[in-house]
Amino acid sequence: MKKIILPLLAIIVTLVSCNKTEMDVFDEPFVHINFNDVSTVNINSNRKDIVSYYIYLSSKPLDKDMLLDYSIIIGDGLQEGVDFNILTTEFPLTFPSGIYRRPIQIQWLEHVLDPSKNNTITIKLNSNNLGITVGFPGPDANQSELILQKVNS
Repeated sequence: MKKIILPLLAIIVTLVSCNKTEMDVFDEPFVHINFNDVSTVNINSNRKDIVSYYIYLSSKPLDKDMLLDYSIIIGDGLQEGVDFNILTTEFPLTFPSGIYRRPIQIQWLEHVLDPSKNNTITIKLNSNNLGITVGFPGPDANQSELILQKVNS
C-alpha cells in the first residue's frame, strides 16, 4: 500500500505545483535597428571611420520587397560635412525578398563639439509598405530607433 501511495502522492504534488501562467508569444514579423543591444551609442569626437548601423527584418520569407521609411534626425550640435557624413542615400530602404539585414552607413569626422548642444543623430524606423511591425512586437516597440550621441574625447 505504501508503495502505491508515495508515488501517487508525488505525482499529485507535481501536477498541482505546475505553473499554468503562459507567456505571451509574439509570432509576427518585425523590423528593428540594433547596435550591440543598446539604444544609445556614444561616439568619440575624434573618431574618423565609417560605421554600419544595421536594420534587421525578422520574418518568414516575404512574397514581395519591403520598402522601409526611416528618418535621420540631427541634433542642433552636429553638422553634416563637419561632424559626420551619411553615406546611405537609399530612401526608402529596400529589403528584397530573401534579404534580412541592411545597413545605414555613417562616416564620422573628427571635430570638437559644443557640449551644451544636442550632439545626437537618431535613426528612426517609421513604417513600411507591408504593414510589418516596426521595433520589437509589444507595447514598447523597443529597437525602433537608435540614438548616436557624439561626445568630446
